[in-house]
Amino acid sequence: MSFIITGLSGHPFSHLYGLTDDELHNQGALRVSVDQYPGFPDRITLRDIPVGENALLLNHQYLDTQSPYKGAHAIFI
Repeated sequence: MSFIITGLSGHPFSHLYGLTDDELHNQGALRVSVDQYPGFPDRITLRDIPVGENALLLNHQYLDTQSPYKGAHAIFI
């Protein structure tokens, strides 16, 4: 079996960029300062975010379906 791993599209998250910490909180997201490398994997670029940058931590629903396989997980972008 062959497959290709790709990052998430940034489009569904674009409304989060530029928000204040309070606005992010209202959207269920948190701004965090990256303080170690590696350790903050960006799920859009599939690379670790460099030290000193900010990342957004949020819950991403990766399979939105009415089934036992419905799933979500915390991600950094």
